[in-house]
Amino acid sequence: MVDDGGYDDLPPAYPSGGGGFASKLNYHFEGLIPLIIILIIAGIAGAWLGFWDVPFIEGGAPMKMLIIGEPTMDTKAALDLSKDLVEYRIRDADSLRTNAVEKLAQYDIIMLDQSNQQSKMLPSTVGESLHGFVTKGGKLIVVKNSGIYNPEAPELVGWMANFGSDIVPVECTPTKDNYPSCIVPINMTAELERADFSHPIMLGIEKVPATGFDEYLYVEIFPVSSKGNEIATLRDVQSTKYYPGIVEKTLLFGKSIYFNYDPGKTPGIFRNTLKYLK
Repeated sequence: MVDDGGYDDLPPAYPSGGGGFASKLNYHFEGLIPLIIILIIAGIAGAWLGFWDVPFIEGGAPMKMLIIGEPTMDTKAALDLSKDLVEYRIRDADSLRTNAVEKLAQYDIIMLDQSNQQSKMLPSTVGESLHGFVTKGGKLIVVKNSGIYNPEAPELVGWMANFGSDIVPVECTPTKDNYPSCIVPINMTAELERADFSHPIMLGIEKVPATGFDEYLYVEIFPVSSKGNEIATLRDVQSTKYYPGIVEKTLLFGKSIYFNYDPGKTPGIFRNTLKYLK
């Protein structure tokens, strides 16, 4: 026999609040808190172990970098001091001529740096593969006038013609003497000055050298034209002229950063660049 009066003994469907919307939402949210905590811990642990990237969380496995060309000893020394951020391998551009897409896909960062070699050649297959690498989310660093020539088309000069795209954030424009600016080196005593005051690469750095008592930078640069975000500029101490120093182009997915000088000259800024790309 059913006791019709037994309903008074049942607990309410929701804890206090009379079953209103706010109390129902609070009831379900409290049940989700343990799951949210587990997901946050898993996300941080995965980023630390290098399984995925989470902004502002450092740690994990070092990035894999391929250097195409031959960097200077200063740049190699700066890279060796940042083994916690990057593991690098150096290969000649010609060795990447075949299956370039597959070879580049093994790396997180590609650095095109032919500073320490006479040839600035880059086969068209490598240039086209670099374009695909960056537009699909890869990170590219280009140093000075590396990669401006194409062995299959020696009449062409510049990154736009060689890469088939404008992924490099500077242009090789004609000088007043009608020479391509990326083949006109300028050796100068310089200061590197911050241009983008909110960019992480120059965080806390106003200029290099920091004081007048420190040595100036003695650099080889090129009078290229900027077409990206200028992170830093180079000022010729003698002529007081300004030139692009560090320039960035951010694509939908990937990033491209240009150094108009040997990045090993400013190892702290170079390390900031690697941290930013990580």
